[in-house]
Formats: sequence, C-alpha cells, structure tokens
Amino acid sequence: MNTNIVFKFSKDTIVISEIKKEVDYKSLNNTNIIDTKDLKFSTEYIKENMELVSNFLNVTIIKKNITTVQINNMNFALLVMDLVNTWEHINKIIIKPDKNINLDLFLKILDNPYITYVDCYSIQKYLLERIDVNRNIKIHTRTKLQKQTSFTEENLIETMSDIYYKKIIAISTPFDEDELEEFKSFIEFNNKLKTIKIVNYSNETLTSIIEELKLHDKDHITIEIYERNNDIDVINKTIVYLKKKYRTFIEENEIKFKINYSNKYKKDNFFKEINYKLLTSIILVVIAASFITIGINCYVQYIDGNKINNQMNEFEEIINDAQTELNIDDNESDVDIIDIDDTTKKKSGNYSAYYTNYEQVFEKLKAKNGDTVGWLQVNNTKINHPVVQAKNNTYYLNRDFYKWHNTMGWIFMDYRNNPVNLSRNTIIYGHNIKAGLMFGTIKNIYKESWYTKTSNQYITFNTPTRNMKWRIFSIYRIDTTDDYLKINFKNNDDYMNFVNTLKSRSIYDFGFDIDPNSKILTLSTCNTNTTRSVVHAVLVEDTDITVPQIENPVETTTTTTTTAVLEQNETN
Repeated sequence: MNTNIVFKFSKDTIVISEIKKEVDYKSLNNTNIIDTKDLKFSTEYIKENMELVSNFLNVTIIKKNITTVQINNMNFALLVMDLVNTWEHINKIIIKPDKNINLDLFLKILDNPYITYVDCYSIQKYLLERIDVNRNIKIHTRTKLQKQTSFTEENLIETMSDIYYKKIIAISTPFDEDELEEFKSFIEFNNKLKTIKIVNYSNETLTSIIEELKLHDKDHITIEIYERNNDIDVINKTIVYLKKKYRTFIEENEIKFKINYSNKYKKDNFFKEINYKLLTSIILVVIAASFITIGINCYVQYIDGNKINNQMNEFEEIINDAQTELNIDDNESDVDIIDIDDTTKKKSGNYSAYYTNYEQVFEKLKAKNGDTVGWLQVNNTKINHPVVQAKNNTYYLNRDFYKWHNTMGWIFMDYRNNPVNLSRNTIIYGHNIKAGLMFGTIKNIYKESWYTKTSNQYITFNTPTRNMKWRIFSIYRIDTTDDYLKINFKNNDDYMNFVNTLKSRSIYDFGFDIDPNSKILTLSTCNTNTTRSVVHAVLVEDTDITVPQIENPVETTTTTTTTAVLEQNETN
C-alpha cells in the first residue's frame, strides 16, 4: 500500500508522520514548490529514490543541526530507518506509537552506527540485553510498571528500562512478601547493578539478597550496610557466616561487603581504630606507589620500544634499497646462520652488510641525523644499527636516533674517537635492553655455539668513508672499570701491553695475533649494575666505501682496529 509521509523540522528534531489529509499528487515532490519545513514523499517514491531522498533530507539535517528523529507511525518505521541509518548527525530516535519494538525494527536500530539513545514504549528483555552487549545504546521505555511498591518508589523505578539500567538501589526496611518478590524481579531483569545499600538491617534481608545474587550469577556488586540503628556485632557475624556458606560464589563473583559507620560510632571508636587505619593506609600507599611506579616504567618502556622498532624498520628499508641498487640476491650472504634463540632469528643473515651500498645509506641517514658516523652489525644478533656520536658520552644515553627522549637510548661512539681517521681503539656504547633492543642480544656472543663459529667472529663496522670488517679476538664480562676504554697510547709497547691485557681476559682463545699497527673496535654495555659485557675486535679489512664490494672478503690483517664499548646503565 502506498502511503504519503511528511517530514517536518522542529528545533533539533525531524518529525516523520503519515499524511492524514488528501494530497495533491501533481504538486507532491514538485521541486518548484518545495517547503523544507513540510516535505512530503510517497513511500513508493522513497523506495525508488532512496539515495536521492536521503541526501536531500540530510542537507537540511546538517544545516539545521538536527540530532533527533521522531517516528510517529509504525507502519513505515522500517522504511524510515533505512533513511535514518544514512544520517550521521542523528544520534537519538523517538518512536512515538505505544507499541513494542519488534525484531525487524530492532535489527534496523542495531545496524545504525550513530544512534546512542532510543525512546520507545517497550522492548523485550532479550532484545534489550542484545543491544546492550553489541552497541553502546541507551534504551528508555515509557511503559509504566503495573504495580508500585515501597521498593520501586524509593528507588524511582517506574519503567522496565529503569529496572534494567539501575546501578544503585537502597533498601530502607526489611523485605515483606511483596517487597521480596519485587526485588527478585528486579535482580532478574537488571543488568547494571553495582551497589545495594541496606539502611535498616535484618539477617533475613541480607541472606535473601545473597541468595538472589547467586541465583542469577550477578558479579562485582558491593553490599553497603549502614551501622546507624543496627547491631554491628550481629551484622559482622552474619557477614562471616554468609562468606563461609557462599564462599565460592562470593570470591569468584567478587561480591563485597562494606560497613557505613555513623559519625557517632567513628567518634566513640576513634582512638581504637586510628592506629590500625593509619598503618593500613601507609601500607596501601606504599603498595600503590610501587605499582604506579612499575606501571609507569613499563608503559614508558613499551612506548619507547615501539619508537625504536619503528625507526629500525625505517632503516631496514634504507638498507634494502641500497641492496637493490647493487642487485644483491637476498639469499646471498657471507654469514652462516645458526640457531641461538628466538630473539635472533628475524634479523640474522637477512642480507650481507658487507655488500650494501653504504654510500647511499649514509647519505640518507645523515639527512635525518647529522651525528651519524657509522653502521654496526654483529652476526646472529639483533645488533644492526646506525652509530651516532655526540660531544659527550651522556647525550645518547636517553635519546634515540632522532634525538627524541627515549629510555632505550641509542648506539653511539665515544666522543673522544675520530670517526674519519680511526683511533687505535674505537669505542661504541649502547644499553643492554632485556627486550633485545640496542645491545640487548650481546648475551648471545657468550654462548659457545656462537663464539666458536668462525662466521660469527666477523663484525661489520662501516663509516661514511670506509667499508670495514673486524674480527673478534676477546670477549669477557668484568667488574665495572674503565681500563679498557683507553684511546691514546704512549708508544707501541704501551699499546701492545693494553692489547695483551684484553686478550688475557677473554673467555675463549680466538688464536688471532695483533701487531702494533692494528686498530681495534670495542663494544661495551652493562651486564649487571656492577659488571660490564665487553667485545674487542681487530680491523682485518679496510676499503674505500665508494667502491662497493661484491666478492667474499679475504681474511687479512691490515690497518688498525676500533673498539666499541657501552658505558650505559643496563635496562632491566
């Protein structure tokens, strides 16, 4: 049946009704006589031109800042909801007819992503529960309860929606038969209750409350009992009894009991309670402060870790681009992969750092941070980072590559080192992060399966002007000291004594000789609060970075080496 519908705009509401009087069909929808205050469409026209009608009405809705739709007739409610569901500015629906919302209309409302409030005559409980689970929509029903008791009157419960959404109720008198039945119906239908206040206490009332809560498996509810005019000893004994009898339910569903003491009681028992409460408060404050501190630290580390990972992903793309230009096969590598632990499998051996066009890499990195002085990669670890250098050894302890504050810090060269003409001992520092960031996977180096594999003993450390390979000759952990952080030496004998000391500390004899012309690289990080993890490597290959290498490196002893050391507090 074709029906004519009128759309009227009033304040913030668009009212949709059926036209009662005869309509001049010749003028219906005639754009020459459109009145935006009183728009008329036939249902047939709306169905055939849904998008056109929707967009046309939506322009006026936006212009007049309309937020509410009032539907005055159920006959065309489904058709109207097809329009309403396209209007983003509408967040409230009023369904005027005194009829239940049926399933079809309910599903239309459920499909609407914008509605937050619905006013209707009534709705079935299972539909109300479903919409409450699936959408954040408040339903208000106008159906008045047939019977009012002191319980409903005291708690201002007049409709079914009042029952469903009520969060706090008060019980001022012990239940009689009618009150108990009303309470049972309330508990069965309600879905939001959080607090029950008992003003005039009775054991029977409290027991009935617990039994009904258990019957309907309610949870996270606090029962607040007023001490005034009630026997506190009887209350406490009953609570102890109920906690024992319904122990499983009360514990699993987190049912809480709270005594609301009167001012007179507090005054009379002030000195008895003050010491206990003070001690309890102090303990709770200390515990809370500890948890807050731990929580803040965990959150900060999580955020900082994400920032570091995002930056490393960005650098990996730069590396991949540099490889592409050299036509390097992703499977080609001078690194034999071994299984150390899960933390190393992702990064190890994805590409050969030696075959990467670092001239292009450093050009891009320096554009992002002018402090960039090199790139460090240690095989079968996650150590694969650009290296920076500041004017001191503290700046990058708590700043990342982009110089943003970050608890993880960054990998940096000792400020005393010359990144162009390398010192006899080049030192690189970084935090030992448990999550595996920065020097967090340096622990793998101390595993026999790692340091006995020849391919793992080669470290790549390049600078914008030099492409270099280094071979490890000493690894150890040592109490905090700075004797391995020397940059300058008096003469060759002084230097060789220094090198021999480093070799004597090593947990493994790498059997590699070092002469006075060699240069070494030192990596240093924290092992514990009082110990350091240290790696030393000697420079074995040094070429101009502008000539990319595409052949496997030959193990020869040339020029000097550099040392990388991490003088940072270990992040645990």
